[in-house]
Amino acid sequence: MPKIVAVVPTLNEERGLPAVIAGLKAQHVDEIVVVDGNSTDKTQEIARRNGCTLILQDGKGKGAGFKSFLAKYALRDDDYYVMLDGDASYASEDLPKITALLDAGNDVVSGSRQLHLTTIRDAYHNLGNYLISTLFSLLFWRVADVCTGYWGFKGSALKKLAITADSFDLEADLLTQTMRQGLRFKVTPVTYSPRLGESKLTARHGVKIVKKLVKGRFA
Repeated sequence: MPKIVAVVPTLNEERGLPAVIAGLKAQHVDEIVVVDGNSTDKTQEIARRNGCTLILQDGKGKGAGFKSFLAKYALRDDDYYVMLDGDASYASEDLPKITALLDAGNDVVSGSRQLHLTTIRDAYHNLGNYLISTLFSLLFWRVADVCTGYWGFKGSALKKLAITADSFDLEADLLTQTMRQGLRFKVTPVTYSPRLGESKLTARHGVKIVKKLVKGRFA
């Protein structure tokens, strides 16, 4: 049986992280790894108190955190690594759908969000994601949600991804690397709810994501 490791990137997620950890424990994951971007709130304390493995990332940004995880954690080929954000926007109840698709022979799985828009900011982010996903579909093949933060990987697949992203262009990098490496890829619907705590995503990040997609296609 593969070990299931949950990877949770964080930056000042003291509001959402307790719910994320509780949900993952309810799914009986084998290990929770919190990759923290040097939070100034109680995020690190919450991770330690709940028995999580804590990795302090080098540099700033979500992509930098993921690269720190890859560099500092001993990946095992046959284990499953499920990444989800630490803001409680993703449902841990969807985790079995992701691991089932890994069991079925896929190397990488992404969760396509079923969006519940409650604010103008939500609608703004949804529009940006739609435009970015349309661009990806034109450059590669149809994917409805490029910017999802819910992913599943086999360890053997993770070792093949040459991630260069430092920020919120991480997801675009994951997708383009998956395509370029010819890995077996599947998408599954997941539930998405408003985040707890302050969003760090801005229009500037959208520009970086577009650049990453274009570079990934033509580099």
